[in-house]
Amino acid sequence: MQKPVLAIAAIVVLSTASYWTTLAQTQPPHTIDVSAKKYEFTPNEIHVKQGERVELRVHSLDVTHGIKLDLYPEGAKSKGAPGLVFDRPDENGKVEKGVDQVLDFTAQEPGTYDFKCARICGMGHERMKGELVVDAS
Repeated sequence: MQKPVLAIAAIVVLSTASYWTTLAQTQPPHTIDVSAKKYEFTPNEIHVKQGERVELRVHSLDVTHGIKLDLYPEGAKSKGAPGLVFDRPDENGKVEKGVDQVLDFTAQEPGTYDFKCARICGMGHERMKGELVVDAS
């Protein structure tokens, strides 16, 4: 009796993941502009919807800054599939002087994801943080 229930549960989980991936690929990305300056991001709390494709554009106003997003939501017990799936994972935390950072990703799992400055920018660098909140749809 348990085997059919487990099989049905597995099908539901895989179908849901496939649905969100397909939906995200057909929708234009939600573009969010973030300004970075010593020692803050504006906005420092960002809300997106589960399954949404996101283009995060980070512009430094003074010295060189960038964003490094956690891949797993706060309190995640398992480090299985990440909750944020990047088109180009190597860009997360990559910073180039004089170039705006652009991160393209799909918000797969609901939860709160911390982000921080990806480049040491002075004495207040450790305070330069924020949150990306993926709201369940």
